[in-house]
Parts: sequence; C-alpha cells; structure tokens
Amino acid sequence: LAIKAGSAAPIGGMEEVVPPQHPTWGGLVDPVALVFDCDGTLVDTMGGFYTADLRTCHEFDMTMSKKQFYDLAGVPIQEIFRILAEEQGKSPDLDAMAARCKVIADELMVSGPDMIHPVVAIARDAKAKGIPLAVASSGVKPTVTGHLRGHGILDLFDVVVTCEDVAKGKPAPDLYLLAAERLGVDPTRCTAYEDAELGMQSARAAGMTVVDVRRLEGYPTDDYKATE
Repeated sequence: LAIKAGSAAPIGGMEEVVPPQHPTWGGLVDPVALVFDCDGTLVDTMGGFYTADLRTCHEFDMTMSKKQFYDLAGVPIQEIFRILAEEQGKSPDLDAMAARCKVIADELMVSGPDMIHPVVAIARDAKAKGIPLAVASSGVKPTVTGHLRGHGILDLFDVVVTCEDVAKGKPAPDLYLLAAERLGVDPTRCTAYEDAELGMQSARAAGMTVVDVRRLEGYPTDDYKATE
C-alpha cells in the first residue's frame, strides 16, 4: 500500500492519521469480513464504461467530461445520466439512455474486462484464510456477476449486492450495510475496497475502514489523477 501504517493521508482536505493496517490486505488488522466494489476495483471496466457513457451522452445530445465521469464513479448509471441532464437542462428518456449504454458497454467489452490482479490477490488470500467476502457494486447484477464469473472468481464471494438490491445507491451507505447484513457481520469490523471517491464515502458512512485500491502497487491505471 502507498499509505503506510500510522502515516497521515489527506481526506477531504484534512489530515487523517491512519491506524495500523493489515500487512498485506491494508485496512483493519483483524477484519471479520472484506467487502469489494466491482468496477474499477476487481475488474478493469472504467475505460470501457467511460467510452460507453460518453457515446450514450452524445447520442442523446448531452455532454460528459472525464472529470464528471470520475467524480460520479460509483453512482448508478441512470442516476449519473439524471444528474448530467439536470445540469444541462435536458429531459432525456433515462431508461432508454441506461439501456443504450449497456448495449454499447457490452459491445466494447465483449471479451470481458481484465482482472485487477492486486485486488483479486487480496480476495483470494482472504478466502483461503476463511474470511467472508462480499461484493457491493452500483452495477446491475447480470453484468457484475457475468464479469466475475468470466474470470472464475464469482465463487470467491459469499454475497453479491448490486443496485437493484437497495433504494439508495452510493454514496449512501445502503449497499455496504446490506452486504454486511447478509454476511451476518458488524460493518464497523469490515474492510472495504474501492476505487471511487463516492464509493469510499459510501463505505465510510457504513462504518467500514476503506482501502483506496488505486494506491495499490500494480493498479492498472492512473487516469483518475487527471481529474484531481
């Protein structure tokens, strides 16, 4: 991890002292469970989704910058389009936009996205040690489970919760709270793994300790830095 145990990390413009961390997983030294985001955390879908979101916006006479894409990462896609439309004074068919975006994304990633190996390695190591694992994703269940199944890692996870399972998506804590509930564990004793700022807000709001996977050695992209 780039942030060492006991060091200070800037969060929300403030300095936060990071407590001692698990030596290989980051986060809590003795977690009762690990909860993972999917897109940009376990599988490298962000490039494909950026292109799909951008093309969809153009088809519906809307715009989206890369900064907006990363700022809204972790939010359910229909809500992303609603926010963009409201900002631009548009009134598109949000169901149609979401459906079209899925078609484009599926076409772009027909062979499946790559795994993000340093994060999957943490999941595999924890699974081998008997730690319960969950996925808490803003994606739709068929896509999320399809990507995980395609890499043979779906069975690592005891629970998979997605946007259909909650009333409020990230940054609300609902997905992470539901994942902990279905695992039967205290969320404050869980470590969450996220690549998106709003996802990290969601996990922290649920009381979890958060690892920013973008800081892990071997993380595949630093595109998000262009938006900082």
